[in-house]
Amino acid sequence: MKKIIILLIGIFLLSGCYDNVELNNLAIISGVGIDYYDDEYYLTYEILNDIKTDDNTTMKSFTAEGHGKTISEAFTDVNYKVGKKPYFAHLKIILFSESIIKDKLDKISDYLLRDTNIRDEFMAIVTKDVSPKEILTHNSDNHPVVSDLITKLIENEQYNNNLAITETFQNTLAKLSGNNYDIVLNSITLNNDEIALDDFCLFNGYKFKSYLDKKNSPLYNLLTTNVFSLGFNKEYEEGTVNITITGSSTDIEVTKDKIKINAKLEGRILENNADFNLKDEKTYQKLNKDFDEVITKDITNFIKILQKEKSDILGLSDIYYKEMRKENHNLWLNADIKVDVDLKINTKGFIFEVEE
Repeated sequence: MKKIIILLIGIFLLSGCYDNVELNNLAIISGVGIDYYDDEYYLTYEILNDIKTDDNTTMKSFTAEGHGKTISEAFTDVNYKVGKKPYFAHLKIILFSESIIKDKLDKISDYLLRDTNIRDEFMAIVTKDVSPKEILTHNSDNHPVVSDLITKLIENEQYNNNLAITETFQNTLAKLSGNNYDIVLNSITLNNDEIALDDFCLFNGYKFKSYLDKKNSPLYNLLTTNVFSLGFNKEYEEGTVNITITGSSTDIEVTKDKIKINAKLEGRILENNADFNLKDEKTYQKLNKDFDEVITKDITNFIKILQKEKSDILGLSDIYYKEMRKENHNLWLNADIKVDVDLKINTKGFIFEVEE
């Protein structure tokens, strides 16, 4: 028995050494950029590289580029230039240029799903007003791996400002295959020479429709997830009041002539420039009512944008099918919108004045 155990340990140790040798022959791809211009596809790889010093080992990245008349030719070209076998198991992001999403997203998506070497757990992101190559080569001492930076930006923004989604490309395309959802993608840009998240991209099928501005982008998360930090403002004569949503629960109903959204929200006051008396319970009754109206208006306008762009990113067709067991992909485009917001601003910790 002891001999068997010793033999198994030896096998594991040997296989570990073998894997280490293999890794030295691999180019670990962390990010990919795909662009199209001058009738050719242009690819950029971000490749991880261990930099060893006397003190420690740090992770940095470098890029390799290739191009071709077809997307497969472009991949083949850049693979030749890498010098090692491309390894995509740690792929975090693929960046699509605007030229790709406006004309070739269906072809690119089909290729990526068919290529067994490329894992489909990456996030697909659109580069707005900048090329994928410019983004992936924009590393620095503070941010040596661009794909890591972008991943962290998305994770932080989702919880802080709700200006991002963390959905994998596999899940994104699964929505399209069901034919009852349209998709939404993150976009990034360069802002004052810094990589920054930008507006959401709306699609109808594989067709790009428009960008959602930063006021409307967070509403997508409000209606599809439980948000933890989403701000709303209300102007008064005395000044502005700002609240943040700290919890949300939404329910959407779709009938043949109406879209009904019920939103139960919790919030707290961030700024009180109107100098309201926050020790008076009536203040909160007024603020609840006022912000109910603000949020109701914003959600209604958001749904109207989706109707105008024919972008069913909320899966309204799917909701209708589940309720009615009938498919009707276009009825929601002309349906009336009814929004019922129930906001409760948290007053815990405040002492209210009591009339004597």
